[in-house]
Order: sequence, then structure tokens, then C-alpha cells
Amino acid sequence: MTTRTIPALLVALTTTAALALAACGSGGGMGGANTMGTAAPQMRLSVADAPLDGATHVVVVFTGVELTGDSGNTVTITFPQPKSIDLLTQSGTASAVLFDQPIQPGSYGQIRLLVQADGTGNNSYVQLADGSMHGLWVPSGAQTGLKLVSGFMVPSSGVVDYTIDFDLRQAITCPPGQAPACILKPVERLVDNTAVGNIQGQITSTLPTGCTPGIYLYNGTVAKPEDMNTSAAAGDPNQPIASKVPVANSTPPYYYQFTFLPPGTYTVAFTCQAASDTPDQADASVTLVPVGTTMVSAAMTQTVNVALGSIAGQVTLPSGCTVPGPGVYLYLGTVTAPEDWNASAPSGDANQPIASMAFAAGATAPFNYQFAALPPGGYTVAFTCQAPSDNPAQADAAVTFNPVKTGIQVVADQVTTVNIP
Repeated sequence: MTTRTIPALLVALTTTAALALAACGSGGGMGGANTMGTAAPQMRLSVADAPLDGATHVVVVFTGVELTGDSGNTVTITFPQPKSIDLLTQSGTASAVLFDQPIQPGSYGQIRLLVQADGTGNNSYVQLADGSMHGLWVPSGAQTGLKLVSGFMVPSSGVVDYTIDFDLRQAITCPPGQAPACILKPVERLVDNTAVGNIQGQITSTLPTGCTPGIYLYNGTVAKPEDMNTSAAAGDPNQPIASKVPVANSTPPYYYQFTFLPPGTYTVAFTCQAASDTPDQADASVTLVPVGTTMVSAAMTQTVNVALGSIAGQVTLPSGCTVPGPGVYLYLGTVTAPEDWNASAPSGDANQPIASMAFAAGATAPFNYQFAALPPGGYTVAFTCQAPSDNPAQADAAVTFNPVKTGIQVVADQVTTVNIP
């Protein structure tokens, strides 16, 4: 069954004060004092999120938390009163505390968030910018809640401080057959607040008309970033781990921030088609271009700003080439053997285009083209007279490219002119 995402309306990234919602609960299993008879160490568990396109509120009602030890024993913390938390107020570095209390030391392998989310809208819900409300439903939520399998240790002394980070753009989908309810899926990660850093930055260039900007984050160094696709092969290194939709005001800059990141190498990529990204599938219309790779250290914030340029020019049609037919294709880096669109190509195929445009029937000279909102770097432009023969689902031998222009350098806030031929 296909799904639809909540309509993309730009949501501001806010940094509000953390909610002081600490609560004691009833303990079981490994809770209480430790085996030496001394006070158990203190554990604090909070929730935070990445904002959701088009939503003004994402309210989740939590009734408790269950921690499962590696030995199979459990600690159940039941809140005296359900905690109704609007996750959209917990963006950036803000978080809401679920509990802050003594916990038996040891090794734990699973966290289960107990929630009230039956899809009726009487408890957990999402409210869109148009004012409509949709109940949130967790499949089998009454029995399993939101399970997070992520091992962590509670030492014999001191305080441990963890945050469960929701990526709401992946966690919430609204299947047509489920309307008006939306599904809240367990797409969360556990982070140690004492051992994480942040990446932030600004889009400093004016965005072209129709651009819905998105900043995507990837583990490691990624040259061919993909859009969100929960059906992608497990371990796909080109899949994002998080995404943000900066607020596109009338003038730049547009701010973004990724928080609670374990130390390591990360790649930041940019797209103008964030609104077209359906999290449950690969979307060929979403073009992502790397803008920077950076190292994150604990308790440090790295800055990766995004400045954009463009490539534009005029096309002189060669003899025998008539409209419709001409097409201009864009590639990252130096590509001497450009290919047409092919959804079945390997994800690391460097000869695949990142964008293209064709001249429709009725177009007359001069034939102008432009690729806008491009991060600075090297590009290749290729021309074909067989654009209508390009089936995006496969490689098409009938589509050939000539001329091919390599070594094109895009500079921030400038237009690079490349005429064809």
C-alpha cells in the first residue's frame, strides 16, 4: 500500500526551554537500591525531535517507560499522570524529561515507551498548518508501545543522561486507508547527552521560485546521497540518518540544526525538492547534492553553511535535431561517459545525472536552460537530441550525448554560463 506524507509546509526550528516534567514511578524488577544496599545511581531520560513539515503540533501522550535488562529483568516506570508532550516544542537542543530517578545499575538492551495512541485524536495527535487534526496510531501500541532496541549502561554511581531523539519526518506517515489517522512508527534513536555534538548552519543564498529546501544528514563521507526510503536495503550507506526543512523566508539566511550526534564523520546534503520526499519509497524527483563533510566531537557544534550558485546558457540545435527532442543533463564532478536516467543503476554510479531539462513541443529559439540552487563545486553538462526516449526506469541505448562539457565550476551566488555547443 502506498503512503502519503503530511503536506510540506515549512516549519521553524525553535529552541525552547526544556520542560521540567520529572516524575517518579513505580519500579519493578531491577529498580530500587543496588545489591550493596546503597542508593542506586540516577538516570534521566528525555525526548526530543526533528521537526515535521506542515505540522504545528505533534502531541504524544506517554504513560510510562519500561527498561529491559540484558538478563531479561525489567524496570517499569509508570507515571502518576500521563504526560502530554508536544514534540514540536522539543526541537534543536530542547528536550522534555520523561523521568529522573534512581535506576538499578547494569546493562540494558531495550526501552519501551508506553503511549496512548489509538488514532482517535483523543490522546496523541498531529495538527497541520491548515488546522486539521489527525489522531496518531501506534500499531499494537497497547501491547508493545514504541520499542527502541539500543543498548546502554547504567554505572554503579553518578548520573546518566539520555535523550530519545524522534525523527518525525520518518516516524509519521498517513496511509490512505487509515485516514484520518496517521501512524507513529518507532523511528527513534537513543543518545548519551554527555557524549554528543551538533551540526548547524545557514543557507545564505536566495532560493529560486518553487524551491522547498531540505538539509539531509548522512553517516560518513557520502558522494551519492539518497532521499529518505524506509524500504531501502539494510545498511545502505547513502541513506540519510536525519533531515531538516529550513524556513524559507523572503530573504536568507535560512537556519538548520542537527543535534544529539555521536562523534564521527558526517556529510551534509541539500535539495530543493524536500516536499516531494515520500519517506517510504525512493523518489526520483528528489535531487540531493553534498555540500560538506565534517567531524563532530562531543560537546562541540560544527558549522556547515550552504551557499548556492547556478549554471545557465543557450542551446544551439545541431542539424537534424528538432523539438521535442533536445535535453540538457547535469552531473556531479567530471563525467566523460554520461548516462541517461536509470532507476535501476547502482546507487554509487557516478555517471548518473542529478538533474535534467528538455525543450517541449512548440519551443522556439533561443533555447535557454538553467540549473539553479547548486552548491559550489565541479559539474558536467551533457546534451542529447533523444530526451523523449529516456525511460527513467531503465538504461536507454537510444539516448546519446554530444557535446559533453566537463570542468564546469559553480561559484556561490554567481551564474556560470555554459552555452551548447
